[in-house]
Amino acid sequence: MVEARENYVKLLFDDENFTYSQKYFWSIGCLTEFITSISDTVLQWDLYYEARILPVEKLSNAAEQFRSADLGNSLDEDASYLYFQENVKRAKVARETLVDLRTSFTSKLETAKALRDGLFNASALVGSRTSTKLGQNVKLLTYVSIFYLPLAFCASLWAIPNILEHRTTVAFISTSIAVGAATYAIVLNLNNLSDNFSKAYNKYRENVLKEMIEDSDNWHKRAMRFEEFKPSNEKTVPSEWWILIYFLRRLGAGFFGLLRRRTKREIREESVS
Repeated sequence: MVEARENYVKLLFDDENFTYSQKYFWSIGCLTEFITSISDTVLQWDLYYEARILPVEKLSNAAEQFRSADLGNSLDEDASYLYFQENVKRAKVARETLVDLRTSFTSKLETAKALRDGLFNASALVGSRTSTKLGQNVKLLTYVSIFYLPLAFCASLWAIPNILEHRTTVAFISTSIAVGAATYAIVLNLNNLSDNFSKAYNKYRENVLKEMIEDSDNWHKRAMRFEEFKPSNEKTVPSEWWILIYFLRRLGAGFFGLLRRRTKREIREESVS
């Protein structure tokens, strides 16, 4: 029971690659398609049974009509009618099997939805607790910064030599205004600056990844790990530093290639001369 409980608890928390989320969504999608397909099959059989088979079963002389239609092709006069009854019976058994299978799939679908909802609720709860704790830490650091800010400003004034001189005072005031204005401008436009930087970096990142995919096997595998989620918890997305390392590697390869071509050209010119 304890081991089963631990395994169930693991299903409530996802990893950074959303392994369980992918499995739950895949299961829900597949089960939904299975249930829809089975329901359509059962419906088509019911419609066919009511339109074609049920009227034949209601006939009082159904066996005689089958013997007439058989035209003496069978040694047993009732063979066709018995074959018809056997196929209808087998079809009804298959229909009941499909209905039971649909019921089982429906139950599994509800279980998958419950696990998915539990995963989202547990992840939201953990994220909320982490955010609350982080907010409390930021609040504490903010209070400490606010408390020491006037003290730091006063200390900085005493640390400046010749602060009472006109030349020093004007330079200090001008610098303070310029730095403050630049800081406030950056803070107020931080989202726009961050978005523009992200767009530029993502465009550059895609170009480098395309080159990595076309490179050797090791770099190709590493590039593919950036592009897709991994089914295993142990295989995480590589560090973004690999992109910079690959870019520097390409620059180094181009530089040394140019150097080798230049050396070969000089050797060829010396041999000709």
